[in-house]
Amino acid sequence: MLETQVDGYLRRFQNKRLLKPGQCHCCKQVGCLRWHGSYVRRLVGPTKTYSVPIRRLLCTLCRHTFALLPSFIAKFHRYAKEVIQTALDWLKSHTYEATVDFLVNRLMGGREQNLATVTLHLWRCKFGKAC
Repeated sequence: MLETQVDGYLRRFQNKRLLKPGQCHCCKQVGCLRWHGSYVRRLVGPTKTYSVPIRRLLCTLCRHTFALLPSFIAKFHRYAKEVIQTALDWLKSHTYEATVDFLVNRLMGGREQNLATVTLHLWRCKFGKAC
C-alpha cells in the first residue's frame, strides 16, 4: 500500500499536480500561498527506504514557510505512518523489545538496525495517546 501511495505522489510531484492548501496554516488568509522550493526526505517504509521530494510553501502575508507533506509521512518522523501504526498495533500485545525485533527482523528484513525501544515509547505517547 505504501509503495502505491509513494508512486502516486511522485507522479503528481513530477507532473506539478500537487494541490496547494486553500489558506495559510498560520494566518488563515486565503490565496496568499506560493511555492517556495523543495527538499528530499528519506522515508523508511516496511519493505524499502524511499527518497521523497517535499514541496515547501510560503505565505506572502505572514512570511511563514511550511512543508506540504503527503498523507503517508508523519511530521518530524523518518518512518512512514504505516510502520508507526504497525508498531503501535504490535505493542498492544507485545513488549517493546519484541516489537523492535518484529519490526527490524521480520517487517524490514534486518535492513534498519538502529530502531530503539525509546522510539517506540515516544510513538506510543504521541500517536497512541497512552503513556
